[in-house]
Amino acid sequence: MTDREDHGRIAMTLAERIDPLARPRMRAREFDGIPVIEAALPGPFRALFTTRLGGESQGVFASLNLSPRSEDDPLVVERNRARVGSLTSCRLVSPAQAHGLRVVGAAEYVQEEPDSPCDGLTLHLEIDKGLAALLLYADCVPLVLCGEMDMAVAHAGWRGILGGMVERAARGLMGMAGTAVIGPSIGPCCFTVGDDVAAAFAGRFGSEVVLHPTEGDGPLRVDLWAATARALREVGISPGQIVNPRICTACNTDLFYSYRVEGPETGRHGCLGWVASS
Repeated sequence: MTDREDHGRIAMTLAERIDPLARPRMRAREFDGIPVIEAALPGPFRALFTTRLGGESQGVFASLNLSPRSEDDPLVVERNRARVGSLTSCRLVSPAQAHGLRVVGAAEYVQEEPDSPCDGLTLHLEIDKGLAALLLYADCVPLVLCGEMDMAVAHAGWRGILGGMVERAARGLMGMAGTAVIGPSIGPCCFTVGDDVAAAFAGRFGSEVVLHPTEGDGPLRVDLWAATARALREVGISPGQIVNPRICTACNTDLFYSYRVEGPETGRHGCLGWVASS
């Protein structure tokens, strides 16, 4: 099989795993050997979700590991990140994620001290020209919001979803968010939790986001996608403007990294957002 045929097969596999309801606004593509899911966003805003394929990393980090904070070879990670950055004509801005709630503008972040904690970046049509946000994930929820003048790219773990990351990302925009994308992340099939976490989610988002075992005494599960969608509706985004490919990273470790399945010694895939030049 040639490289072209192999890349085509991977893109087809990725496309097949996108929920049919999301396919009109999310499509699998391949750029220079890097398979991605591209979200159709309004105006000049662009967002891509990378997979674990298309890079140089080896072993447990194979192959497009984008995390400089992993135990992977830093030179290989740097080359992986450069490859992803080449998909835009912009300078990458990739914050030091801390499972927190801080959201700032990309241009503001590059003026801060290195490794300042941050889990969301906004990109304005004018203020953040020439910059691309790169956030990293391995089960947590990638979140993209778009308004008329700017967009936000955020990292939302379960603590962030409970703590208000969706609301923080929405408030970070200069106007109302009109479109939202939930990226590949751990699904309700796999996100098992204890009673305390289940109770917290039920109290904040309603009992429907907590799934009980159908038989026996199995663990409770939480639907992070449903919780995120509810938070998005609460900030004014209509259900028809919330797009979710419904790809579970824990079920699809051939395509994505999963902390839950693979443990801490794994890589990170990314969400890349930027404003395309006219």
